[in-house]
Parts: sequence; structure tokens; C-alpha cells
Amino acid sequence: MYLQYIPWLTLMLAFVFFIGCYFLVKKQNKKIDALSLLVKSLLATNTSFKKEFLELHSGAIGMGRKIQSLELVIKKTQENQQSFVDQSPENRLYTRATKMVELGASIDELMQECELPRAEAELLLSLHRKNS
Repeated sequence: MYLQYIPWLTLMLAFVFFIGCYFLVKKQNKKIDALSLLVKSLLATNTSFKKEFLELHSGAIGMGRKIQSLELVIKKTQENQQSFVDQSPENRLYTRATKMVELGASIDELMQECELPRAEAELLLSLHRKNS
């Protein structure tokens, strides 16, 4: 008596199975769509990072060139400083005499300490008085 319902029961089970499969596939498609959007977003972010990296790279190159030019300026300044240090002893004596005049040294002190003739010592003192 129940045997006559078996084909209908099988058909109903198959129908429920196919409906379940349909909803599972639909759910999986939504997940695939969400993952596709995520991948597109990640690709856009990757492109953005590549652009930023290229900007940083070109900035670093520019900074390197600027540092090289500054190194050249420093080297030239050091050479100029060294040439100033290496200047002749006579020029150093005049520099020392000028500092002594600024500190209030007398003509006799200039003549004795810097080995200057009286006329040069007087000239330094008179120049200092005019500038003061």
C-alpha cells in the first residue's frame, strides 16, 4: 500500500534536494561576488601604493642629488677654511693685532706683541677709532 507513494516521495525528495542546491549555489554566488569586489578593491589599493612608492622613489632620488650638491658645498667651504688657516703668518699677525686693538691694547703693546712698526700700530688704532 505504501509502495504506490514511493515514486512521488522520490520525486518530492529530488525536488527538495534541487531547491536546496539552488539556494546553496545562490549563497555561494553572493560570496563570490563579495570576494570579487574585495579583489578589485585590493587591486586598486595596490595600484595606489605603487604610485606612492614611485613618488617616494623619485623624491629620494631628488634628495640624494640635493645631498650631493650640499656635500660639494661643504667640501668647498672646508677647502676655503683650510686656506684661511694656512694664510701667511704676516696676515695672522694683523688679525691678532686687530683683535688686540678691539680689546683696547696700546701702541706699545701692539708693537711688542705683533712686532709691528710704530706707524702700522698707530694706523690700526686710528682705523679702529674711526670705525667705532
